[in-house]
Amino acid sequence: MRAFGYTVLCIVGIVVAVFGGNYLAFQNDAFFMPKREALRRDTMIESRAYQEATYRELANYRLQYTQAKTDDERKAIKGMAQHSADALDKSRLPIDLQVWLKSLGI
Repeated sequence: MRAFGYTVLCIVGIVVAVFGGNYLAFQNDAFFMPKREALRRDTMIESRAYQEATYRELANYRLQYTQAKTDDERKAIKGMAQHSADALDKSRLPIDLQVWLKSLGI
C-alpha cells in the first residue's frame, strides 16, 4: 500500500512539474515576446526587399495619382502614399519620389 502511495505521489509531482514548467515558459514568453517582435519588425523594415517593394508601391501610387481624374481619387491615393511612406526614411527614397512626396506635403 505504501508503494502505491509513493507511485501516485510521484505521478502527481511529475504532472505538477510539467504544468509548472509550462506556466513559467508562458510567463517568459509574455515578457520577452514584445521585445523580440519589435526587433523582428525593425529588421523587416530595414530589409532591402521591403524597401524596394515600398519604393515600387510609391511609384505605382505616383502613376495612379497622375492618372486620377477627380480630387477624391487624388486624396485617397495621397492617403495611401502617406501611409506607405511613414514607415520609411524619406532620405533613402529615390529623388523623384522625394520630390513627389514633398509636392504632396508628406
